[in-house]
Amino acid sequence: MTNNKTAEKAPKKPSYAELTQVQRKAHHAFGNRANFRGLDIGYRWHQGQPTDEVCLRVHVDRKLPCDALMPPQIFPTEVDGIRLDVIAASYSPSLEPGTSRSAAARQPYTMGGLSCGRHGEGTGTIGLVVIDSTTGKPGILSNWHVLAGPRARRNDPITQPGGNDGGFDPRDRVARLKRWLLDRNGDAALAELLPDQPWLPLQFGTFETVTKTRSARLGEILTKTGRSGPLQRARVDGTGLYRLPYETRPGIYEYRDIEGFKLVAIEESSEIAAPISAAGDSGAAWISASSGEAVGLQFGEDVPPGPRVGAASSGAIACDLGTVFEKLEVRLADFRDLLEQNSPNPVLTPHQRDQANILTSADAPSPGWPHPAHWTDNSLQAMSISGRPDRAQGRSPAGDIVPLIRVSPNGRLPSPIRDHHRNIAPQFSLAQDIWLMRLYPALLDYDVNFRGVFLDEPIAQRISAVDSHGMHAFFARLINSTRHFDGIGLKQMQPIDFEGVVTYFQVCQRINALLEQL
Repeated sequence: MTNNKTAEKAPKKPSYAELTQVQRKAHHAFGNRANFRGLDIGYRWHQGQPTDEVCLRVHVDRKLPCDALMPPQIFPTEVDGIRLDVIAASYSPSLEPGTSRSAAARQPYTMGGLSCGRHGEGTGTIGLVVIDSTTGKPGILSNWHVLAGPRARRNDPITQPGGNDGGFDPRDRVARLKRWLLDRNGDAALAELLPDQPWLPLQFGTFETVTKTRSARLGEILTKTGRSGPLQRARVDGTGLYRLPYETRPGIYEYRDIEGFKLVAIEESSEIAAPISAAGDSGAAWISASSGEAVGLQFGEDVPPGPRVGAASSGAIACDLGTVFEKLEVRLADFRDLLEQNSPNPVLTPHQRDQANILTSADAPSPGWPHPAHWTDNSLQAMSISGRPDRAQGRSPAGDIVPLIRVSPNGRLPSPIRDHHRNIAPQFSLAQDIWLMRLYPALLDYDVNFRGVFLDEPIAQRISAVDSHGMHAFFARLINSTRHFDGIGLKQMQPIDFEGVVTYFQVCQRINALLEQL
């Protein structure tokens, strides 16, 4: 009798089809919550350890006890009889400066696992060398936010290594951006290799060839070679969709839901599991440890709480490579393709050599300098201190896409830009030191929703306050409590210090004035 009762109370073991159906229903029910960060099918975790039970899992950026929540905010324990587990996790693209290594240095042959990037954006990793099915030409596959980004245009130059690893020299140009993908199907982009750029269909570090792609399997072990370190191993912990913040347009951040799978570190000992992701690993390919088949393209990582600088993560997320290949119309490259390309070519192409010879004068940058064509000197004339074009003065040829400064290879400013920079120097110094180095990071530490805020934006747009006095008190509390203003001699701030300010730039001006009085 006891056994029968136990059997009746045993948890239901759902089929994959049932889990998928319930997953769609749960996304419709919970996907609009502000703290929602993902929904997948994976292993249930108990006291920080995974169990063998497969369930439906909802990911939130922070877990709170039930007594701290309103009844509508509490998640149910199950959906249609399927157990629901709540996981604290927040995801972000892994595209930041990181520790340099051999893969980050300039390499004579392009291959998967090397540092890469589009000039002016962050640095990531080449996932795989592929063949463009529409042209038959070789190219590199990585993420949209590595090779493209919000300011990208077709044929933009791609460097190896990426910009954060010193990839500014014209000789570092290895490819040109062709097409990209940023939607539910994945975060990916294709760049076509330059005609004379040497390449190998191998993964840097292991020097193995990938011959097939397939979807991830729950519980399997995968390996990765990325920019941040040597071969890393991880286990597939869940498959579903994950929500990340992206800068989709210059200065504009939006959340995107992307389908894929989650990886967690494998504990090698009783100590804390080794990190499997760090800055610059975006775009790396995850490959089956047993079969050598390519499974996923990393596009994000589990962001640990607290300061993010230099931190590594024990969790990562990747999109399905089969889907990416289909949408971008590419296939894996192999040695047969290499032979067809007649590869014994010089490391430096004639075009690259010509550019290197031309770009010796700081005052005469070549039109071939690897900045996108819409980064023009004239666009500086229409730029405000916020980095956006001043519509009252006219619109730049590229619309809202304008850089603050353009530099030549030796770090000097071309003379027309030097003259312009002298005119904006006082404002630039104020914005650079107080805004970029102190106030903006303090706002991001307080709430990620401050991402993309402009200097001239009214402070009332993002700060919820009953009246203006509340907004002024907010800045006083923020500056007094954050580490970003430590060590500069600033006195204890009071709400009265910010009376009359209506924009973030005016907040910076008020802080600067107080510092000058010291």
